[in-house]
Amino acid sequence: MKAKKTFKVAELVTIVNVRNKLSTCEPEVRRGWNALLEIVLHETGNYEGFGFLNSTLVPPGHKPGITTDPETGAHTFPDETRRYYN
Repeated sequence: MKAKKTFKVAELVTIVNVRNKLSTCEPEVRRGWNALLEIVLHETGNYEGFGFLNSTLVPPGHKPGITTDPETGAHTFPDETRRYYN
């Protein structure tokens, strides 16, 4: 029988944040990562919210999590799966 190991929640946050930033997969895949991470964060009392990644933080040609109109300051959310967790 293998010995059980623990895994740090902070490591999972880092993994999901990097994947949300760099992935070129479909949003549905990121939605799954985000959902799993949010369950873990809530169940362990570690949820501290999230922010959206702008166009300078995602791969070229891929939709960002948030855009801001420079004239009005209004926000739009082209791909809400492009998140980073605190």
